Amino acid sequence: MSSDLLHLIDSWTSLTVLVIGDAILDSYLNGSTDRLCREAPAPVVAIQQQLDVPGGAANTATNLASLGGRVVFLSVIGTDTEGDRLRQALEQRGVSSSYLISSPQRKTLAKQRVLAGSQILVRLDQGSTEDVSADLEQQMIARLAEQFPQCDAVIISDYGYGILTPRIMHTLQGLQSQFPRTLVIDSRHLHTYQHLSATAVKPNYDEAIYLLDLPKQQHDRAEQIEPYGDQLLKLTGAAIVAVTLDTEGAIVFEQGSSPLRTYAHPAPHNQTSGAGDTFISALTLALASGASTTTASSLASTATAIVVKQPGTSACRAEELRQSIIDARSPDKLILDQSDLATYVQQYRAANRRIVFTNGCFDILHPGHVTYLSQAKVLGDVLIIGVNSDESVRQLKGEGRPVNPLSDRLTMLSALSCVDHVIPFSDRTPHNLIRIICPHTYVKGGDYTRDTLPEASLVEELGGTVRIVPYVDNRSTTRLIHQIRALQH
Repeated sequence: MSSDLLHLIDSWTSLTVLVIGDAILDSYLNGSTDRLCREAPAPVVAIQQQLDVPGGAANTATNLASLGGRVVFLSVIGTDTEGDRLRQALEQRGVSSSYLISSPQRKTLAKQRVLAGSQILVRLDQGSTEDVSADLEQQMIARLAEQFPQCDAVIISDYGYGILTPRIMHTLQGLQSQFPRTLVIDSRHLHTYQHLSATAVKPNYDEAIYLLDLPKQQHDRAEQIEPYGDQLLKLTGAAIVAVTLDTEGAIVFEQGSSPLRTYAHPAPHNQTSGAGDTFISALTLALASGASTTTASSLASTATAIVVKQPGTSACRAEELRQSIIDARSPDKLILDQSDLATYVQQYRAANRRIVFTNGCFDILHPGHVTYLSQAKVLGDVLIIGVNSDESVRQLKGEGRPVNPLSDRLTMLSALSCVDHVIPFSDRTPHNLIRIICPHTYVKGGDYTRDTLPEASLVEELGGTVRIVPYVDNRSTTRLIHQIRALQH
């Protein structure tokens, strides 16, 4: 599984992605303060460093290049100092500025942040936000028509600052109809792009609740959004909707599939600027490479987790993403013994992460298992699976079982992106594991009821809840074994 992901990332070097949207200069003035000024109760900041980084759609372009893709970045900036600094920042990060249109009619969008230590004291915004003129619009359309057919994927990064005019959107629709590409959209006004039939769209939480006309809440955002997947798909016209949820990760909807959930590690707000740009960049490259929605979402989440550990507007490098995958899928972190289990559980509880536990034989892994485990992961932050030993499988299922030995079953389960840990146990029931884990939620498949689960009362005594999730119809290990035996006769 890890090697497949690494090969997928390596393939991104062969992809060209066109990015069109609002280019922004993010400038950070870093300094220190130890006094207030005389004129007002405001801190005096002694500036020690100025850092210019690409922001907005320019940050999306930077992330694509950093992840290994080739980038065509199309936008309009001013003929001013800020525009020159933005060009320089892009070129330093491997993004050509040759497709940027400079115009004296506009002032470059710039967001300047003043920091004392790690604390942002003030942000100063400037630049043109009205629609580009008809002349600039025509120049953009000409470059779009030239570059679109030569690209493997297209990202629309619309911050609402006048680049994506109705004529340009109409042009994009015509080009996409004529030259279908992986098309991914990040916009504050996604309903206006419904007619483009995008491959994927990436609203953040605020944008999603605006589309759905829902109230804003601070916690359990994934649970709030989850029932509205079909509605979001219809409102946006996209095949995939990935809603990013800040510290809660993301929830991903796809036509005809159960929701997918990815998870984030909490980070200070001053380190999350541009995290959405990282997510959409990795998602686009993965989808354009032919990855499944599950794989693409997992890679996007992993890349985002890397950048939120860094201050300011950042980009994820392909090398960092590769190393993170290698580290995360290390068997000694995934496959535990009971001596390690208590330590991991203690760490998760200290971080206020909700633990989901399930158990089973998982003899021949099939789509029913994968769907069931993905649904289980959505119910919390960490999914731990107890796996019956070979002897306990024989006791439960009879002679001839298991088909696959314990080591193979552990390896297969640990390769699933929704699984955090697997742990073998030799008893007929997982009571001992449940006492160690004290799960917030205990999950079993749809052929059980609460009353037929011997573990249910123990889970509830320890403060947890029991959830039954439906199996996929006509998918079971027993059925597969019968089919294989039938083929032998």
